[in-house]
Amino acid sequence: MLVRRAALTLRLGATVFFFAAIALIIKPANVATFFGFPAKSFSPELLWTLRVMGATFLIPALLGPLVAAFAGERGLRQAAAGLAFISLGISTTMVFTPGRWATGKMALVALGYVFSLLYFFALRGRGRNR
Repeated sequence: MLVRRAALTLRLGATVFFFAAIALIIKPANVATFFGFPAKSFSPELLWTLRVMGATFLIPALLGPLVAAFAGERGLRQAAAGLAFISLGISTTMVFTPGRWATGKMALVALGYVFSLLYFFALRGRGRNR
């Protein structure tokens, strides 16, 4: 059960990363607006930074399904544990970032906490099966 849950969560997270990467690469200004950046702060440097961030999001979008497909139970358990704490940390950090609470910021915080819970739920399956 652990393997199935962790693999499914990794694949779902990779899908979210993929669509976020495509949005950041193609329309970085729309993404910045969605996250509450004022339109007057859109410099070419900011837009290119968002594009580069989108390109780096392609890495976990590729590696998530690969780990889900080819890692054993131990690898999936370690990936799920790491990503659970990373998701929790990023979401908690986003709560304290300065700026207004735009729709995108609320969505990102909620999505991070949901993924953290999904990873912890996937790890919960290990204790029952032993």
